[in-house]
Formats: sequence, C-alpha cells, structure tokens
Amino acid sequence: MRRLASVVLVLLVVLAVVGTVVDRVAVARTEDRLLAEAREQLELAPDADVEIDGFPFLTQVVAGRLAEVRGTTPTLLLEGFELHDVRVALRGVAPEAPYPAETVEINAEVPAATLQSALRDAADLPGDPLRVDVADGLVQLGVEVAGLDLAVVLDPVLVDGAIGLELGEVSVGGGSVPQDLVDVVGGLLGDVRIDIPGLPEGLVPTRLEVGRDAVELRLQGSDVELGEWVG
Repeated sequence: MRRLASVVLVLLVVLAVVGTVVDRVAVARTEDRLLAEAREQLELAPDADVEIDGFPFLTQVVAGRLAEVRGTTPTLLLEGFELHDVRVALRGVAPEAPYPAETVEINAEVPAATLQSALRDAADLPGDPLRVDVADGLVQLGVEVAGLDLAVVLDPVLVDGAIGLELGEVSVGGGSVPQDLVDVVGGLLGDVRIDIPGLPEGLVPTRLEVGRDAVELRLQGSDVELGEWVG
C-alpha cells in the first residue's frame, strides 16, 4: 500500500511539472505571437517586450480573459508622433482579435523633438528653426517674433483629449519683453492643440506632467478594442 501511495504521489508530481511546463510554453508562444502582431501594426523598438501575468495561463485562455498583459518599448511611433519609454498595462484582455481589454493604461514620455515637430505643424509661428527644449521640469520654446529671439516658457495641459499650451514667462536675452509682444505670442499659441494620433477608440490622455527631460503622458481607457493596433 505504501508503495502504491508513493507511486501515485510521484505521478502527481510528474503531472504537475509537465502541466507547468506546458503552461509556460503556451505563455511564451502567445507572448511571441502578440508581439509579432503588434510589430505588424506599430513601429516598435527592436527590444520591445510583451509579458502575460497570472498562473495558470491556460485556464485564463479557456475563460477568454487574460488577467494582465504588460508591454514595454523604448520607442513607439504613432503616425510620426514618437513616444519614448512606453509602458503598457492591459487588464481583462481577450486573447484573440479584436483583443478587447477591460482597462488600458499607457505611460510614456513625449520628448522635446516630438513636441517641436508637432508644434511646428500645429501653430503658425514665425522664425526658423523653431526650437523646443525640456529641461529641469520646464518646457521652453525659442521663437523669433518682431526680429527678437524670444524664450517662451510653456505649460502643457490637457484640453479636450489633446495637448494644449499655456503661456508662461516670455523673455529675450534674459530680460523682460513688452506686454504687447507677450500678447502676440499668447495669441499665436492660445488655440494650439497637439493631438496624439492613431489611438484606438476610448483610449484618451488623462495625465500630463513636465518631467526632468521630457513631458510625461498617461493614456487610459475602458472597454478598448486593440485590434486596430495588434490585429
């Protein structure tokens, strides 16, 4: 009887190990497939990564919902709008197209070069080249107005799902400028809206903050179909 119990115990251990191995292999293959499909739709960095959390994986597949899928990529290009240090967290994701997710959160950085390019397209500003720098928590625009090379501090804000720009200090050569000139700059920038292109329906920006050397952006959404991105 003891021998039989030992044999049964060994068999159970073997089955558990085999089941775990099969589960992990299935996870790895699914992660590779999701990443490959994402690369077909998005311009990702070579070292982008996808990771599926939760164990066991196969029971999640049977249930039709993956508890959490996380992705990272150093760069992501959305119709010419480049984001850096992109971190994606998807919860309650169906493992098949159109890949609906119960919740989506994406945190990323908008570098100065992206802001500069987007601002050049969105605003009719004089001066060439237009210069945007992000440093020490400040966004600064360099622009020529009325023959003067102005330094304009900008405060990025969210306005109706887009990035708006509030005018801060305007100076020239470290000194102040006349209020009339400040008003001109404010008029040029007041209606500027920088849209983030290529987002699935329901995914919108919810947080914007100026970091050390980039603008930090958060996108969030519920019941978002990711199919147009990864399917």
